[in-house]
Amino acid sequence: MKELSLEDLTLLNDRHGAPMVSIYLNKEKGVLEPREHEERWYDSISKAEFLLLKDYSRNFVDECLSPLRNLDFLSIMEKTDKGLVVFLTNDKEIFYLRTHSPFHDLTVVADSFHIKPLIKIKTLERGFFLVSMTSRAIVVFIEHDGQLLRLDSYRNDPAADGIVKRSSQEFFQHASQELNKLFTSYNVPIILAGVRDHIGHMKRLLPSNMLMNESIVGNVEKIKTSELRERVIEILQPFYHSQELKAQSEIEAAISKDKAIFYLEDIAVSAVYGKIRKLFVAENKFVWGNLDPVNGEIIIAPKQSNAHDDDILDDLCQIVLSKGGEVVVVKDFKDYKGHLAVAIVTDRSHLSYTMPQEPVLL
Repeated sequence: MKELSLEDLTLLNDRHGAPMVSIYLNKEKGVLEPREHEERWYDSISKAEFLLLKDYSRNFVDECLSPLRNLDFLSIMEKTDKGLVVFLTNDKEIFYLRTHSPFHDLTVVADSFHIKPLIKIKTLERGFFLVSMTSRAIVVFIEHDGQLLRLDSYRNDPAADGIVKRSSQEFFQHASQELNKLFTSYNVPIILAGVRDHIGHMKRLLPSNMLMNESIVGNVEKIKTSELRERVIEILQPFYHSQELKAQSEIEAAISKDKAIFYLEDIAVSAVYGKIRKLFVAENKFVWGNLDPVNGEIIIAPKQSNAHDDDILDDLCQIVLSKGGEVVVVKDFKDYKGHLAVAIVTDRSHLSYTMPQEPVLL
């Protein structure tokens, strides 16, 4: 059994051979009743069993699922923040991942792991800097794996005579030079924490466009690290929402240049040809069936009915990522009636027609 981080998505994207089981369990659901977690865990295994029995013998299914039935699930679940994701390969190897963003419960049995929710979670948990400030010290924290880790610190040490310290403004001026060197190497949000005067002064010294307008105001020496992290998450939710809204303008720009496609058949062919620069897929929506990774042919099923039906949207995500494209999971496509995916392509030469595919607006 191996614990994964969100940086290990490429490992999950590798095919291990069918059948492969993916289980997502939201810890926030029933958080006051630990027994409910256990019941939902075994319900998830039962669903996997039901799907496997459509294609495999009882002996094979029992042996396949035995690692999940014997897993000390509750001990792992207790240590999670928002949820637990468990993956089981066909050779009975278990991968698991503890997340810090919520998601819906889900069980998928298919020829590959189901990773679409993790793409959204990776976007939400891609990290941030927190700069904690007092007149005596400035501490830089970086978010990693759901925890605040101290990355660097700058102290307002006494001057050469051992008595006089620099003023706060002089201290902040000196520290900001080092902070700017650090932040230019990253493209993650920066949140300041401290009293109002310190925050205002530091904002003038940090020109980064990733510096958040909202800050944590107060005496940081009296705020616990866990509380600081929670307050940062609250600040970042509107920021991440605004980032998602940018998808709309990107799609509109691609439509104007005849670079956007909306029909799954065309998107599938474009994916296997490596023609998709950026793929947008809807969150918590599914198109069950099969996608041929060689020619892009898709067969749509009415529901998840056996051990090979996968979410075609998830398969598209995996193929695009494997070809070097970018994938964005969005809440929905309100302005594109009936479409669950939009792809921005490099060109249309691989398609049998070149007419624009603008959708009907609601």
